[in-house]
Amino acid sequence: MAAKKIALLYGSETGNAHDFATVLSHKLHRLHFDHTLSTLADYNIEDIISCKYLFIICSTTGQGELPRNVWERATGDDRLNTLWSFLKKKQLPTNFLNHINVGFLGLGDFSYPKFNYAIRMLEERIVNQLGANEIFDRLEADEISMAGSNKNTGAGIESVYFEFEKKIVAYLMDRFPNRKVNGQIINREPIDKELYLQPPSFLELDTDSKTTESLIRSLELNGNQDEQNKFLHDSSIKYANIVENVRITSEDHFQDIRKFVFKGEKSNDEYSPGDTAAIFPCNSDEAVMRFLDVQPHWKAVADKPLKFTNGIPKDLQNGGVIEAITLRNLLKYHFDISSVPRSSFFLKVWMFATDQKRLERGKEQLDDQREKLYQFGTSEDMQDLFDYCNRPRRSILEVLEDFLSLRLPWEYAADYLPIIKPRLYSISSAPNDPCIELTVAIVKYRTILRHIRKGVCTTYMSSLNKGDRLRYKIFNNNLLVKKQKTKPWILVSPGVGIAPMMSFIRSDFANDITLYFGNRYFHKDFIYRDILENWDSTGKIKLYTCFSRDREASPDVKYVQDILWKHGKELTKLIVKQNAYFYLCGSSGKMPVQVRLTFVEMLKKWGEFSTPTDAEKYLSNMEKEDRYLQETW
Repeated sequence: MAAKKIALLYGSETGNAHDFATVLSHKLHRLHFDHTLSTLADYNIEDIISCKYLFIICSTTGQGELPRNVWERATGDDRLNTLWSFLKKKQLPTNFLNHINVGFLGLGDFSYPKFNYAIRMLEERIVNQLGANEIFDRLEADEISMAGSNKNTGAGIESVYFEFEKKIVAYLMDRFPNRKVNGQIINREPIDKELYLQPPSFLELDTDSKTTESLIRSLELNGNQDEQNKFLHDSSIKYANIVENVRITSEDHFQDIRKFVFKGEKSNDEYSPGDTAAIFPCNSDEAVMRFLDVQPHWKAVADKPLKFTNGIPKDLQNGGVIEAITLRNLLKYHFDISSVPRSSFFLKVWMFATDQKRLERGKEQLDDQREKLYQFGTSEDMQDLFDYCNRPRRSILEVLEDFLSLRLPWEYAADYLPIIKPRLYSISSAPNDPCIELTVAIVKYRTILRHIRKGVCTTYMSSLNKGDRLRYKIFNNNLLVKKQKTKPWILVSPGVGIAPMMSFIRSDFANDITLYFGNRYFHKDFIYRDILENWDSTGKIKLYTCFSRDREASPDVKYVQDILWKHGKELTKLIVKQNAYFYLCGSSGKMPVQVRLTFVEMLKKWGEFSTPTDAEKYLSNMEKEDRYLQETW
């Protein structure tokens, strides 16, 4: 079966959909089902004509939007020539995709107003408007297990994925139980699980590259500093110099929050409130050395020029590929060795647990390690993997230090090691200010194992000094439209959720703004206090604050939902009588759920609706009309 007949496409913002697509692709390859694995944006449009079986896994981002890699290629160019841009064309006939059998899996978070809108949008266009045949009902997973296919089951998104996988495998096996080999029809049996599936393109020594060798020697002589490096193959990447990087919480507060300002080296960027800056971090030299120490057979080739056998993988190209391709550079700038490994990592590497010499108990310990690694990669009961990796936030580096039997082949590193993704930060500065300001909480905490964990990107950012260089992109999210300008705005922002609110207020977009800002301590993390209090005193905004750990400064309210309820009558009047907009920004989890519940109760108590159901419908309509906006992470 030609690879073009089966396509497995994904749209992923944080990596979950990508990982599930990788696992499914691995399973299909082991059953000899040739197929295409790609983001929706990087899929070849012409191949949709040859495609017979299409499987899509997609998350939802922002205000019910499609992930960026649905409509923008990994290299950042040619947005108008992607599959999704093509499928949206009005002149396509209603039976254009009637040759395709399709299945959908959506990944979402029910705390967001527009739960799983992205997958529903794709289904609506592909099935209902263009005629594809849906082979089973759309599956939806909820990260907090409250809605979708796993509603009321308490099951996580993994269980919904495995349901999706089983439906697809059963469907394909029922139709194609046999395959042809050298002209003979044989049963479709899976490939031996001990065999590694070689990726389409992998690393090898670049013995002909004198230019690369010269470049590497030059970098070694100059200390191999970031500003010496060039990143190729992404036309949308930009470079900036650091203008300011200062702590804005008190020194004795546990949380280090930074005012981080940088300026583009070339033309000024265009951006609006709600837009984000994507920062491309790198691993520390210490982390790279730890990796090489635990995989010592890599050291002999760590600084030798390398090339890919069949082109640079698309996943690697977002943000540009380091010009001098070596294992050391790939480990520093591209491979996310400090991340918590997903099941696909174990699925691909367990068979490389072969190094018995480094184990104290020899063959017995080797067998134990192989079995455990295989279980992490293949078991549908994800509890063991969660307890070992996710709960203590154990990194890939630490896994390799625990499982010394793993002797990983460097040639396939780009296949089994995850890629460092850019981190997105809401912009705090006024629109189009050439000095782009971010409000960044430095990630540093202690796990249940009492180990210190640091965020790769915020650690990188905190180390930068004035004048240092960084890679970035600006993502325009189109939050505001003209019709919103004359309406009142209610802004709610616990913690660093204040970032986009600062940009919004600085934009002078609206004249009637009420800001509810919450943090822990008045004297320790009331960030931007002078600016906010000045805006309040001059009438630019109405400011209300609460501090959850400071009863003296906040005696009658603890969290932002408490202060919303305190002012519920006035707020409800703004919302119902004056069609105010409500904009919430902050950390995900309980906070947005509690704020939404409070919002509903405000409408019921003061909204003058005939029934509680009418109040709930009013909020649903606000969400559909983008009057209730939410940005959480």
